[in-house]
Amino acid sequence: MDPLILLDQAVAQEKVPRALAKKVRLRMKYLQAAVERVEKASGLRYPPYYVEPILPVSKSGSEYGQMGVLFARVIPTAVNGSVLILVQFTAALVAFGTKGTMDAVAAHEFTHYVDLVRKLSTTNVTSDEAATTLYEAAFADAERVTPPRLIFSDKPLVSLISRKFKNELADEALNKRVGAGWIAKNLPIRLVGPEENRISLSMDAVAATKFDPAVLTRVAQLREKARP
Repeated sequence: MDPLILLDQAVAQEKVPRALAKKVRLRMKYLQAAVERVEKASGLRYPPYYVEPILPVSKSGSEYGQMGVLFARVIPTAVNGSVLILVQFTAALVAFGTKGTMDAVAAHEFTHYVDLVRKLSTTNVTSDEAATTLYEAAFADAERVTPPRLIFSDKPLVSLISRKFKNELADEALNKRVGAGWIAKNLPIRLVGPEENRISLSMDAVAATKFDPAVLTRVAQLREKARP
């Protein structure tokens, strides 16, 4: 999967300037390094990821610093009868984020990914009720993350996540750069509401999904540690 395919399409459609797309390409090395750091620190493979050229912005904000920009998200989607979990990073994050911020964001989203695998893999799909209803995968459930200290052996990375994230990414410098370099220049954004933070997955798709065995093993280990 080419993580920049959507960015290339946006350039071809003249939605994103070629100069900015070039900047994103040049800075992809920092995102790739962030993913590699997460893999090394966790001992697990990172899920497929891509760069989104349209910046998702919360409808509730008014100022650049309070707009609730969604710089990255974990998105489960139904593909060929099963669930595919993707990590979406925005082009704005890659273009304007520091290396440290990208490390923290990539790691934070990975904790969402591990927790989502936990939730989906332990869903009861054998009951009559479960078989006839839809599983609501709340991929923007910000509280549902696996504690970083339980996943990563890289203590500086765990500290970095704690500094950068409270309930959401706290990076005022990034907000200002994106406000001036993306939003103020009328580059593509998409207003999103709370109702778009949920996606319905059929129970059949969840049951048919083959999750990464190494992640399932880690989830099981974490479950054992959590028992009293």
